Amino acid sequence: MSERDRLSDQIHLLGDILGETIVEQAGRPLFDLVEEVRGLAKSHRDGNAEAGVSLVQRIEALPLAEARGVVKAFASYFAVVNLAEEEERVLVLRERERQAHERGQPMEETISAALLALREQGTSPADLQKILHRLLIMPVFTAHPTEAKRRTVLTKFHHLADLLHQLDFQSPSPDERAAALDRLREELASLWETEETRAYKPGVLDEVRNGLYYFETTLFDLAPEIEERMRRGLRETFPDQSFDVPHFLRFGSWIGGDRDGNPNVDPEATEAALREHQTMALRLYLRGLDRMHGHLSVALREGESHAPDAELEESLRADALLYPEVGKRAEDRYRRQPYRQKLAFVYKKLQATLDAAARPWRADHRPAPGTYASAAQFLEDLRTIQTSLRRRAGNRLADGALGTLLTQAEIFGFHLATLDLRQHAQRHADAFAEIFGRYGHGEAWSGGNDAKRAEMITAELLSPRPLTARLDFSKNTNETLELFRLVRRAHDRIGHEAVETYIVSMTRGVADILSVQLLAKDAGVEDALDIVPLFETVADLHQAPITMERLFQNPAY
Repeated sequence: MSERDRLSDQIHLLGDILGETIVEQAGRPLFDLVEEVRGLAKSHRDGNAEAGVSLVQRIEALPLAEARGVVKAFASYFAVVNLAEEEERVLVLRERERQAHERGQPMEETISAALLALREQGTSPADLQKILHRLLIMPVFTAHPTEAKRRTVLTKFHHLADLLHQLDFQSPSPDERAAALDRLREELASLWETEETRAYKPGVLDEVRNGLYYFETTLFDLAPEIEERMRRGLRETFPDQSFDVPHFLRFGSWIGGDRDGNPNVDPEATEAALREHQTMALRLYLRGLDRMHGHLSVALREGESHAPDAELEESLRADALLYPEVGKRAEDRYRRQPYRQKLAFVYKKLQATLDAAARPWRADHRPAPGTYASAAQFLEDLRTIQTSLRRRAGNRLADGALGTLLTQAEIFGFHLATLDLRQHAQRHADAFAEIFGRYGHGEAWSGGNDAKRAEMITAELLSPRPLTARLDFSKNTNETLELFRLVRRAHDRIGHEAVETYIVSMTRGVADILSVQLLAKDAGVEDALDIVPLFETVADLHQAPITMERLFQNPAY
């Protein structure tokens, strides 16, 4: 069967099931109306002008309820057609990969093909290693709510795609195919009865959770796979060489951090976004451990009374002091299975960390006993298991599912995606007008040009004294100052990867960047925050080289 015929059959199948769903859920009259509209539209597309006129008249005369039904029917149809086309694209790509493999060549537009091209162009292994050490790919999720679908609807589409995948790739028996089609009908009925958009204006946290959906369903599992494809491609392209492949794939987001023009993105919203990131990361690690349950059931041989090495044994003793009830239960259930015992403690500590992450942040942060104070401690536990397992059972188990979880922890940490912050330069200038006014220098600041303001800021940057103590300024200034203190709390609780970049929109001069540097210094995060100027007007873009040269010449910068 040709690709076109296969796709056509899939679309017809989904269209027929959707038609059945409309009849079942909304009645035959709506189905007949949809078919009438579809027929007129097809006739108009084929060149029948009268059909086009009739179509417009029919649509304009529809009562609101019927019009909503027609719109929903066509929206649902195009949604399932998109799913069918995506599934067909997967089939085509797999077939092309199979054919390329039979020819002994990598498929075009893959990592292996890129590596082969580099080799044929004369790139040496040493040069390639330098490229790998510099390589960083960082997709960033935008703050603009371009995805209007609810998370519930996205999940339903994901279930539909899984069922199509099952029908296409798993060679189901007749009974299995019938069962899959029944589930597909059920999902379409559920989709039909679900409002596709929210009945309320989405808040910042809604947008954050929509963005995190893609980490939960795709990116968390895909990232280690992409890095493994790089390693596999290197082995195939340069079989006599070994390479160090650092983690080159990371993720960022502006959702919940972009406050330029959005008054709803205040420090409370940004904290909530950061906590959502941490919570999702912890849940995904717990999911990873659930998937491995029963996998690392390596048992001590008869007569061995201790864990296979001292480091693992010591870590088990330390964990048992924190959670004696977990230790007793694990000892009883996983007798002579030290790795499952250790994973039981890891699971408990992740759960405790998740519970702590659900609580609002306080200024006096003290990690609770039995929680992971950082992703580094979680990684330490995983590496302890991996090192011992490698000695005990070899690389296969050490680098398999456990290695994947370890890679995920190294890529995503407890931050999941780095949250970029963005604020308009004028907000910082307004804050400093009030702050310097408190010290009797407000007039000098407000009346000064960029050079004068830069001089005032530089003096404060080179001074050891703090700039602010209490947040007792106006609401806007307090919010501006609080944001940097929030960055400090995020670094303490999640890690420096939680917030790495502060973008200054409408940057015009040196003072716009130094102002942010001073606020970061006042909060204790100057060395852990990249300040990025955003030159936006034509004049500022032309002036940018001079502005940057002055910055690089500034002793405080």
